Amino acid sequence: MENMQPLNFTNSSPASFPDKEYNNTFVHLWKILIIICFSITFLGTVSNGLVIWISGFRMKKTVNAIWYLNLSIADFSFCFISFLLVLISILVAHWLSGQIMCKVMFTSLFLNMQVSIFFLMTISVDRCISVLCPVWSKNHRSLKLARNISVIIWLLGLALSSPYVAFAGIEHNPYNNTTDCALTYATSDDTTWHARDKAMFVTSFISIFLIPFSIITVCYGLITFWIRKSSKRLGSSRTFKIIVSVVLCFFCCKFLFPLLSLLDFMEVEMNSLFRFVMSGIAICSTFFHSCLNPVIYAFVSQDFKRSLRKSIPFLLKRAVREKDDPLETHDNSAVGNELMPCHA
Repeated sequence: MENMQPLNFTNSSPASFPDKEYNNTFVHLWKILIIICFSITFLGTVSNGLVIWISGFRMKKTVNAIWYLNLSIADFSFCFISFLLVLISILVAHWLSGQIMCKVMFTSLFLNMQVSIFFLMTISVDRCISVLCPVWSKNHRSLKLARNISVIIWLLGLALSSPYVAFAGIEHNPYNNTTDCALTYATSDDTTWHARDKAMFVTSFISIFLIPFSIITVCYGLITFWIRKSSKRLGSSRTFKIIVSVVLCFFCCKFLFPLLSLLDFMEVEMNSLFRFVMSGIAICSTFFHSCLNPVIYAFVSQDFKRSLRKSIPFLLKRAVREKDDPLETHDNSAVGNELMPCHA
């Protein structure tokens, strides 16, 4: 029952593979991968936490702020859970938290990855409608609609991630005598296992990559066409660069993961070293995309940058000021009033 699970750190170390060619080269590559993933997940947790704080507490509530907040919550949760998995791999290299926590971890990991991608797709559609149908967007684009869409996205993500509640579990690894948290598909029959594995792959490939990438590409393609066609050239170069960055980052960071899964699905034979290296790159690129989202989406927003510039000096002043300073109350209220930016 060999299946590539590149996001599962508890059963992906070189020691867990029986092949003799997993020698010192693999061990060194694994250590490098762990260091890179540890750094990326830590950076993603911090950067998305900053976006949550700014968009949730320091910005005026707008439709864009709701998208950024939900996107950053999903990416923050994804990076934080992945960060914990990397720590587990570093400290003990096997699963110690039991069956229930294994199911919770798998479901939460794929829930937040799925929701993050759905919000990227939603932001693309929202931008496309705002550019191509500005009158309709102005009349119908409301906070209530954005909140309702956000709830639907989280519920849809939960529905698509629910199979992991049944299919994730702990199993004994006979090669190194450890307990791993993996996709067991709740069966010991090879035929049933492969059937469920293929069903999960098809669902994930369509919902995580094929549909979102198609919609994102079409939406930004239409926006690009409108920019080229419109006589309003002001800022079009910057907008075009952002569009290219969004599409390329999504494709480059998300394509390798489903590609390797597709090769597994087609039962393509791969060299062990090549498979190990490419799986490591797929892991890092998936994590890295969650770190890039705050930069691509939130930090390019003028409202967000204004709030960030005003919030950081505010935090520094609070950090160095004594609690009994009589001016603190006055300054806090003044800064709070200044932090209400205009709509983007």
